Amino acid sequence: MNKEPLYQVHDSQQAAVLQVLSKASYTNCEPARNFFDQRFKDGQRFFIVDFENCTSVDSTFLGILVRLALNLRNSTEPGKLALVNLTGRNLETVRNLGIHRIAEISSFSIENETDLKSLDANKDSSANSETIYQAHKTLMNLNAKNLRMFCDVVSFLEKEADKDK
Repeated sequence: MNKEPLYQVHDSQQAAVLQVLSKASYTNCEPARNFFDQRFKDGQRFFIVDFENCTSVDSTFLGILVRLALNLRNSTEPGKLALVNLTGRNLETVRNLGIHRIAEISSFSIENETDLKSLDANKDSSANSETIYQAHKTLMNLNAKNLRMFCDVVSFLEKEADKDK
C-alpha cells in the first residue's frame, strides 16, 4: 500500500482546505469525502480544494465536490466551495461537467503550508459502491448533458445493488 499522503488538509474557523497531492479518484477519495462531510456537519461553510499538485480527477471525486457545493448552496446558512489552481485537463473537465456554475474557480497560493496535515489514507480509502453511485447520480442531476453521460453508470450500479439484495 502506498504510504504517500494523497491529500493534505487545513481546518480553521475561516475555511476547510483540502490539497490534492496526486490523482483524485474513486480509489482514494473516501478520506476526502469523510473530511468534507464531517466539516460540513460541524458547521463549516467555506471549503477550498487546491488542485495545484493534482495530476487528474475522476467523476467520482468530482461528484463528491458537486454534492458538497449543493449542500452548501441549500444550507440554511449558505456557504461556498472554491476550486483553486485548476489547469489543463482538470479545468476542462470541471467546465465540461458544469461544475464551474456551482463552485467558484480561482487561482491563488495556499498560505501557511506548514499548517497542513496529511489526511489519513488508510485501507478504506477506496470509495464504496454507494459513494460511487451517489457521486454519479449527483453529477447526472446537475444538467442534461451529464444525465446522458452518466445514466449508464448509474443504471449499472442500481442493477448491481439490486443483485446484492
